[in-house]
Amino acid sequence: MLEENKQNSSQSMLASDNKTSKTIKKKNRAITALSITTALLALSTTGLAIGLGISEKNSSNYQNKLENVYQSNFYSLLDSVNNLDNKLSKLNNSSSSSYQRKLLLEASSNASEAEISIASLPLSQNDIQDTVKMVNQISGYTTTLADKLAQGQSLTDDDMQTLEKVSQSVSALKIQLNEFARKLDKGYQILDASMDIDADGNRFSTSFSSLKNNDVEYPTMIYDGPFSDSVVNSNIKGVTKEKVSKEKAQEHLESHFKSASSIEYVGTTEGRFQTYNYRVTNSSEEKLYVQSLQQGGDILTISGAGELGQASIDDAEAKNIALEFAKLNGIENGQVVWSDTIENDIYFNIAPTQNSIILYPDLVKVKVNLVSGTVVGYDATAYFTNHTDRSLSKGSLTLEEGESKVPERFTASLTRFALVPLDYNREVVCVEVQAEDGESTFYFYYNATSGNLENVLKVIETDNGNLLL
Repeated sequence: MLEENKQNSSQSMLASDNKTSKTIKKKNRAITALSITTALLALSTTGLAIGLGISEKNSSNYQNKLENVYQSNFYSLLDSVNNLDNKLSKLNNSSSSSYQRKLLLEASSNASEAEISIASLPLSQNDIQDTVKMVNQISGYTTTLADKLAQGQSLTDDDMQTLEKVSQSVSALKIQLNEFARKLDKGYQILDASMDIDADGNRFSTSFSSLKNNDVEYPTMIYDGPFSDSVVNSNIKGVTKEKVSKEKAQEHLESHFKSASSIEYVGTTEGRFQTYNYRVTNSSEEKLYVQSLQQGGDILTISGAGELGQASIDDAEAKNIALEFAKLNGIENGQVVWSDTIENDIYFNIAPTQNSIILYPDLVKVKVNLVSGTVVGYDATAYFTNHTDRSLSKGSLTLEEGESKVPERFTASLTRFALVPLDYNREVVCVEVQAEDGESTFYFYYNATSGNLENVLKVIETDNGNLLL
């Protein structure tokens, strides 16, 4: 469910914690430029060959060699995904901790290899960002589970269920890659397609992006903020307005992007959410993909890549931009509960509040580019999934009492009331305590009525931002 995945994931705030991941991330940011450069190089080389009197045969040989390189990279990707699928399948049928750890490490290696192969193809990042995100997540997630086993722990039922979802996603991707391989067998030329360039990238990227369809589900694996992915398998509660026309939804969109140079309607999505989809070129000439709900016309998601270069705004200014955008989209009394900066973008998780209680189930995510000072990412999937009228009580546990429950070695730095999503679709008001033990930061959640500890999250620092596990 790739269109659904666009709705479930916000901007990529999730990444592998190894050095290869960091390298691939940087390479992926430049894929569009690389693809154009490669295509122009091929064209200029052909022209140079003619200009210097080199035979047409030699020019053709060069193009054949480049095509062979591209196809070799594609088949390397296919091999990596096939191997990854095999490891994940075995994992779901293994109960030996030592064998599970072996398979997890091999799966992480396969995912990293897939990242490298993707980065070696002439692809536009905008067309493949979800696939890159998935293999990147898998690499980090499997490494985390392998470390867990190395510490003498066991995989939980939740771990195994997540691995099963991951396995299903990879199996679907494998099937689609094999279908693309059959196109190559019938004479499809990657080089020719990559040289067919328009404003949106190249024809190979467009063709390759057709791998993204509703058969692929990208499961929740790593938190990029407290309870940021709390919408899995939930019923939709917050979409209650009447259906509007695509023209009416576009008018609503125009009111959010008053200086946009173009807004183009590109179709609908009939998935978990029914949306009208648009391509928007904003005031900074950044290209965005926007989904607006058919019911009401509210913005559901915005996906886009911001500018690279020197920052023109600081974090405080970016925060105000994000809060104002969330307010414009109906988030009342929004409060930033998590933020992280990755390269030229800063990501904010913003939650509405009710009676001074943070509503984690209703989070929205906003990505602001520090160079252009514009919103280039937005995800209100959790909000429209979970938002409803609630009658909330802070219970009998005070903030001070909740803070006193934290183990003695910790020093509390933040204490507040929060509505948190828990297992079995429960929503519980808790006292949230952020605390440090000198080395790590943890979040503790104590039931505001019973005082019982409901959950603990640990901040994990990586080369590509901070995560919560």
